[in-house]
Amino acid sequence: MSKRIPNGIPCLLIIVALFGYMGSVMGFANMLNTIMHTAHDLLLNTVFYLMGMCVITGALGKIFVEFGVVDLLQKLLRPVMKPLFNMPGVASLAAVLTFLSDNPAIIALSQDKGFARYFKKYQHVSLVNFGTAFGMGLLVLVFMIGQGYFAAPFIGFFGAVCGCIIATRLMQYFTLKMYPNYRNEDAVAIEHKAETEGALTMTEGDRTTKDSLFVRVLNACLDGGKDGVNIGMAIIPGVLIISTLVMMMTFGGTAEGLDESGKEIIVYTGGAFQGTQLLPWLAGKISFVFEWLFGFTAPELVAFPITALGAVGAALGLIPEFASKGIIDGNAIAVCTAMGMCWSGYLSTDAATLDSLGYRPLVPKAFLSTFVGGIGAGIITHWTYVAIMAMASMFEAQPMWNVQTEAQLCNTPEHIKVELTMMDDSSYVIKDWYGTEGYDLKFNINSNDSTINVLNAYAQKNKDFFFVKINDKAIQGEPAYAVLCPYSHQPVYDYSETILEKDGGYMYVWAFIYDGAHRPIDRGYYEIVWGNGKPQTVEVEAVIKKAWEEEQKEAEKSRKDSLSGN
Repeated sequence: MSKRIPNGIPCLLIIVALFGYMGSVMGFANMLNTIMHTAHDLLLNTVFYLMGMCVITGALGKIFVEFGVVDLLQKLLRPVMKPLFNMPGVASLAAVLTFLSDNPAIIALSQDKGFARYFKKYQHVSLVNFGTAFGMGLLVLVFMIGQGYFAAPFIGFFGAVCGCIIATRLMQYFTLKMYPNYRNEDAVAIEHKAETEGALTMTEGDRTTKDSLFVRVLNACLDGGKDGVNIGMAIIPGVLIISTLVMMMTFGGTAEGLDESGKEIIVYTGGAFQGTQLLPWLAGKISFVFEWLFGFTAPELVAFPITALGAVGAALGLIPEFASKGIIDGNAIAVCTAMGMCWSGYLSTDAATLDSLGYRPLVPKAFLSTFVGGIGAGIITHWTYVAIMAMASMFEAQPMWNVQTEAQLCNTPEHIKVELTMMDDSSYVIKDWYGTEGYDLKFNINSNDSTINVLNAYAQKNKDFFFVKINDKAIQGEPAYAVLCPYSHQPVYDYSETILEKDGGYMYVWAFIYDGAHRPIDRGYYEIVWGNGKPQTVEVEAVIKKAWEEEQKEAEKSRKDSLSGN
C-alpha cells in the first residue's frame, strides 16, 4: 500500500488538514496574521529574554568551572549518586554540567573515556536520561523565579530529581532486560583504562595559568556568554515554531461583548496569541485526570508539558501568557518546573545522543523512560506542594473575629459588600476589597500614628506608596490596581487613619485608581465603617480641599511675585 502513495502526499495531507482546520475556525487571513504576529512577539519578548538569561547563566557556569566550584559540587554530590541513581560518584559531574547548560552537554562528557571508564555499560546508557532531567535546570529555575515565585520552583526542582531517579533506574532496567551482559561489561575497554587514569583529577591549580585573576574572570565570562548566545540561538526555532503552533491550538479569540443569550462573542482579528482552543477542549474531556495528577485548574496548562516534550525553551514562552490570563498559580509553577526540567525537549535530543554513543536500538526505551519519569515528576511535585501548603497553613495566622460591612470607593457613591477579618497576628484582611473576587487587602496598623501598613502590595516605594491589585484582567477604563498612600507629610490632614474594634470602627486610606492601560481613572478615600463607627472622610476631605486651595493660592501668589519682579 505504501508503494502506491507517492512520496510527499502524506506530508501534504497533514499540512492541509492542520492549516485547513485552523483557517476554518479563524479565517485564513486572520490565521496567517496571527502566525506572524505571535512569532514576532515571541521573538522580541520571550526569545531575547531567554537569550539574556542564557548569557548570564552561561557566564556563571563557566566561572564555576574555572574556579573549581563544579569540582566541589560533584565531590559533595558523589555520596548520593549510588543509592539514588545507581550511578558512580562521577555522574554528579554530568548533573552539574547539564544543569548549568543543556542536555547536549552530556554527549561530549559521556564520550570522554576518562569519564566513561567509571561506568558499566548499562549505567553509561542511562546517562542520557540522567542528563536530560537536569538539562537547562538553572535557566528554568531562574525564569520561574523571575515570574514572581520563589518556593514553588524549588519544590519543582525536588520533583525533577525524583523524576530523574525514576527515568534513570527505569532505563537501566530496560537495558539489562535487553542486554543482560551489560551488567558486568565496562563502558571503556580494559586496555583503554590505563590511558585514562587521572583524567578527571584536574583541580583548580591544574587550570591556573599565568593569566591574572582579572583575565581569568574576564575570559570565563566572555566564553560562557558566547556559549549562552549559542544556546539562545539554538532555542529560537523551537520557540517560534513549536510555541506558535501550540499557542494557536491552546488560546482562543478575543471576547467582544455578549450576545442575546448572554454568551461571549468571540472574534478573530489576526492579533498575537489567538487560536482555536483545540488542546483545552481535548484536555477538558479528561480534565479530572490532570487536576488530580498535577493539580491543573485550567485545561490550557496542559500545553506546557506537551511543548516541553520538544523544547523546554518554547514551553517557557507559554508561562507569561498563562500569567496574563490569570490561570497559573504556585502549584502550576512547581509542576511545570518539574516536568519542564525532567523532559527538557528530550524528543529532539535523546535520539541523537544515544546514536552518538552507539546505542541506537535503545532509543525507544529511552523515550519511554524519560516520559514516565516526567509524569512521575509532575505527580510527586503536585502532592508535595499540597503537603507543604497544608503544613504551612498550620502555622498561618488564624481569624479572631470578622464583620460584614460595606466599603465606599473613592469619590463615587457606590458601596460594595466586604468582609473584614482580624487575625491572631494583629493583621487584618478585607476580602474582595474593591469588589473583585479573589483580590484581598491585607494590612496591619502602625501603633505610633494609626495609619495602615499594606502587607500584600506587589510593589511599594518606602512606606508612602503601596501598589495593590484590583483585577489582573482589567482592560482600559476598568480598575486594575490602586496606589494607596497612608502618609500625607502634611500636618493639617491625614491620608490614613484606623480604629478597628469588633463592636465598631473605621478605616480609610487615600487611593489613586488606575485602569488596565495604566491610566488614572479615580482618586479619593477608600473607607469602610461598621458598628458604632462613624464616617470620617467627609470632614477630612473638606480639610484637604481647603489645604489644597491654600497651597494653590500660595503658588499663584509666588508666580505673580516672580512676574512682577521681572
